Amino acid sequence: MLLHAMRRFNLTSWLLLCLAAPAAAADETFTVFESVPIAHDEALTEPVEREGLTVLSFGQTVQATVVLPPLPTDQREARRIVATVRVEPVLTEIRGRMRPGDPWTRVGSVSIVREGEAGRGPVEIELMRFITGFGGPGTFQEDLTPLAPLLSGPTTFRLFISTYLNPGWHASLTLTYSTEEAGFRRPTFARRLFNEPEVTARAGTLEARIRIPPDLAQPRLRLISTGHATDGTSGDEFTTRTHILTIDGEEIARWRPWAEEGGPLRPANPTSGRMTIEGRELWSSDLDRAGWHPGAVVRPLLIPVPELTPGEHTIRLEIRGIRPQAEEEGPYGYWRVSGLVVADEPWPGLEE
Repeated sequence: MLLHAMRRFNLTSWLLLCLAAPAAAADETFTVFESVPIAHDEALTEPVEREGLTVLSFGQTVQATVVLPPLPTDQREARRIVATVRVEPVLTEIRGRMRPGDPWTRVGSVSIVREGEAGRGPVEIELMRFITGFGGPGTFQEDLTPLAPLLSGPTTFRLFISTYLNPGWHASLTLTYSTEEAGFRRPTFARRLFNEPEVTARAGTLEARIRIPPDLAQPRLRLISTGHATDGTSGDEFTTRTHILTIDGEEIARWRPWAEEGGPLRPANPTSGRMTIEGRELWSSDLDRAGWHPGAVVRPLLIPVPELTPGEHTIRLEIRGIRPQAEEEGPYGYWRVSGLVVADEPWPGLEE
């Protein structure tokens, strides 16, 4: 159907559309955070206001509000939005040598805070997730174009790194609104489903209800899920788990998050653990993991969901087999999971 509709466009129609399109706006870059310190300090009494920032979670999270461009009134003006995070470990002198204060790999996240529906109070919506290298600097980029409905006007951002050391990291965040074409995207709908930093064996199922308005195209789920362990062992950091997605009781997808591209990331992991097996050196950063690598951004999984027709729907995500906590205060596995529904404005003349 889509190809049939596209063939109906002739050259004249295409030229008329181009001539009628409004002029593209200039590129704009907005600095949200500039080399802000992120470190763990149990002595902090929250919230701490510091030079235009709010510091939360004992220093692991910084928060700021910036004014972003308004949403376009015409989808021909849709712009590409790219987020860039830069992190650097803070160096400190250890036994006479300058070394990273936090030599470990850490989970990082960029989110926004918005008022929830039906008076539920503020909710956090994850935009992107990244993993710092072992003691190395890193630059992480994510295309946020489908999330444009969430990124306009006064917007409150949070930048989080799960460090437990002090000194920790310096971090920066910018958003670039580009005249580069947004391609097929005409982003008009973006709605939070869930944002859970610790899905465990005790509660391994997430559920959300969502109302889909009429006249949307290309509805899809945007999911980020990574496996971790409180003691850094195989379950669940190095062991994947089955994810089952259902909509209104019907199974839509089943998958196991996995990542195995760690080899090229050694330059981002100078303090990674190393071992030699049968004469070959292996780094901890090389190892396959449950959906992430030290020194890399976590790419979201996109699932087309034509099942999300106008009206109300129930979406459930079950994660099976998470390593349970064997005893009180003992180690356990967990998953960090966030999800949104995004959709576009239909293209005139193109049937789905």
